[in-house]
Amino acid sequence: MRKRRTAWSLVYFPMGAVLLLLAVVMAAGVVAAAGEGRSAVAAMGLALVLVMGAVGAVLTVRAPVFGISYGPAGVTYSGLLRARSYAWADIREVRVAVQTGRAYSSDVPELVPAAGGTDQLHMLAGHGSGRTDKRVERLVVELEAARTAAS
Repeated sequence: MRKRRTAWSLVYFPMGAVLLLLAVVMAAGVVAAAGEGRSAVAAMGLALVLVMGAVGAVLTVRAPVFGISYGPAGVTYSGLLRARSYAWADIREVRVAVQTGRAYSSDVPELVPAAGGTDQLHMLAGHGSGRTDKRVERLVVELEAARTAAS
């Protein structure tokens, strides 16, 4: 079983930890504001603490598992909010999808299930300004080789 992790995990994990730390510091300020009778400030602060804490918790918990694992049995992808698994028999093709934007384009590995539709692996995307991402191309070639070898 091969595993590929995204380098962005090294960014998302500390970012989530910083957001959690800021949420704790702000929570102390919310408690102090509520103790002084400033309920409007405390209510707005509480909403911000909840949002920052939730985002920080998701990033801190999920960042270490971002990536893809594949082998003879199939492929498992762990993204931001959930993980998905496919048997190679359920995958018709692995290809590179290009998502274009105004400032840059993004190469995204894409699984094409035999049942139809597509499943883009966004956490493994590569970003550039009009050129293809070699890392994404190598990953797609490896996944396609593993799929054909398992067939």
